[in-house]
Order: sequence, then structure tokens, then C-alpha cells
Amino acid sequence: MGHLSVARAFSVRLLFASHGVVSIWRLANVTDENKFWYLAGTLVLLFLEAMVTLVKRQGKEWKWFCPSVFIYLLTSVPAIWFLELHEFDKRAQYIEQAKLLSQMSNETIYFSNGLPELQEDLSSPIGSILGVKFEVRIPIKLTPDQWIRMLEQMLLLILILGRWLLPKGKLTHDQLSQLLLVYIGTAADIVEFFEAFKEKEVRNHKILCIIILGIWSTSLVQFSLVLTASRARKDRSTLYMTKSKGSKRGCCHADVFGILISIILQDLPFLVLRMLLIFKYNVLSYTNMFFTSKNTLVIALLMYRLVVLFINRNEPEKEISVETVNGDISSIPESSTFRKTSEIRKKLLEYHVSENFDHHKSRPSSKEYEVIPEKHKWGRSYHFELMQI
Repeated sequence: MGHLSVARAFSVRLLFASHGVVSIWRLANVTDENKFWYLAGTLVLLFLEAMVTLVKRQGKEWKWFCPSVFIYLLTSVPAIWFLELHEFDKRAQYIEQAKLLSQMSNETIYFSNGLPELQEDLSSPIGSILGVKFEVRIPIKLTPDQWIRMLEQMLLLILILGRWLLPKGKLTHDQLSQLLLVYIGTAADIVEFFEAFKEKEVRNHKILCIIILGIWSTSLVQFSLVLTASRARKDRSTLYMTKSKGSKRGCCHADVFGILISIILQDLPFLVLRMLLIFKYNVLSYTNMFFTSKNTLVIALLMYRLVVLFINRNEPEKEISVETVNGDISSIPESSTFRKTSEIRKKLLEYHVSENFDHHKSRPSSKEYEVIPEKHKWGRSYHFELMQI
């Protein structure tokens, strides 16, 4: 399992580095300035982080924070920023030239919001040997604006795919699946947020473009956080133990942190910007109105969830006594070991006794059942054994 974790961790970081290099490559290609290759310096941090993770942690990720994702964002996001600002400068220059030409000819010249764009591929010469030129080429014909959108959307897809392929660390498979579904919903909202760039008032307003890019960059920080890790189930060696009494949900519950981060980093900034476009810049398109209503509804539902958590914060969690469980199990006929094991598994699911147990509580002198770990070449498995304690 250790070698598999190392391979997965290395392949994901290689994927992160590849997308970052392509983004910087595209930026240097369209601007004809090699100085932007200095942005690739963050890949050194990614290499160092990979060495620490692979050597010291055997490929296992951190529980609360994913540094490889954060370093990946530091590599790709600045390149996309410069690409967007470069395209804005090209549009502004085109509009100024059109206005100047209109004044010189004393005629009204109509022009669209965008530039007359030609499809391009991505290529770079790497030198020649014996008169033969060599170059690296990505044979995909796209317009400059399409290149930027593709890099932005690929960034989100790679974040989700990378989180899936990375070793899950202390997360359970159930928590990882929930986290990936949350990431997909977040990515969909971020893609919708870029619909604002299609508005004429936004495309020709540099301050609005910078604000949108800033909010977009802030929302991506969510992908480096692993909030569902707080609900990770701890491994236990025994099957039945007394549950801690009077356990309450505090104000620092993981759900509260998740909701607050979602509101602060994503939903609230998205709503404020769209309200600004409506009331100040009079952007009353159907798309903007729909997404404004959607963000309002999402924030209302999240606040409703916060109120529910606050009201239920002092309610003790459901308690299950050992006597109740043992009483039910003692009635199970011992006709066969296989049936006994199946019934024990069923009781375990019925009472949900795998969470929040206190292992140090005293246990009764009656019969108990323990989970005995077995080692196999495929990993760890468990079998149930009847023991007298």
C-alpha cells in the first residue's frame, strides 16, 4: 500500500506541474516575454513539498490542509491573471484605434466587444540539430479567449481529479466521496461566475475584471481545505464500548466552519458583485439576474442551516448503553459462527456504535465481542471472535 500511495502522490503532483507549465507557456507565447517563466519558480516549492510527503509521510496527505493544491494554485492562478489582463489590454487598444479611425474619417464605425480573433495552437521552438528544427507543439486550434477559458476550466477539473487520486490520508472513503461532490458543486458555481465576463460592461471595465479575478482566486482557496476531515472515524480495536455521556455539539462544529468558509469565500462575494452589476452598472441580463437569485437563495439556506446548528448545539447526542447492546446480542442463537458474525455486523449497523465511544470506560463482566485484526497481503481485514472478558 505504501508504494501505491507514493505513486499516486507523485503522479498527481506531476499533473499539477504540467498544467502550471502549460499556463505559463501560453502566457509567454502570447506576450513574447520570457520573464514570465519566473512564475515557474513555485514548482520548486511543489518539489520540496513532494519530497517531504513522499519520504517522511510515505505519500500520505495532511488531514486539514493540502499544501500541494495550494502551491499548484500559486503556479497557475497568476499566469491566468496575466493572460486575462493581456487580453483586456488588447481589447482596449482595439477600441481606441477604432474610435480614432472613426474620428479621422468622420464616419461612424461599429465594432463589437471582442477582437477579430484567429484560432491558434500552442508551439515553441527548442532549437535545431544539423539544420533540422525541433519544436514542441500542442495541436489544438483555439482563439485566445478560448485558450484562457480552457485553462481556467481545466484548473478546476484537475483540482477535483487530483483530490480524488491523492492518498486520502485519515479521511474515510465515505468522507472523500462527500468531499469530491462538494468540490464538483463548488467548481460548477465558479464556472458560472465567469459568465460575468461575457457582459459588455465587464469586458470593457478593467476594475471590474480585476475584482472578478480577485474573487475567483479567493474562491479557489477552498480546494486546499479539507473540512470534512473533522468527522473522520477513528479506528477502534473493540466492537462494543460505552459511549461518552453528555457529548454536545459546540459552536466550533465542523459544519459551522464549512458553512462560514463557503459564505465568506464564495457565495457572499459572488452575490455582492452581481448586485453591484445590477444596481450600479445596470447589467440586467437574464443570466446575471438568474445567478443573483441563485446566490441569494443559497446564502439564505446556509444561514438557515447555521440557525439550526445553533439551536441544537446543547442537545446531547444519542447514547447507547453496553447493556442494551449485549442484551440484544445474547438473544442471537449460536447455531453457527457464520450466522453469529452476520448478526453482530447487523447489530453494529443498527446502533451506530462505531462513532464517539470512550475506550477507557469500565466494561461489564459479561460476554463481549471484539474485532480481531488480521493481516493479509491486500491490507487489513477483521473477523469477529467471541471472547470472555
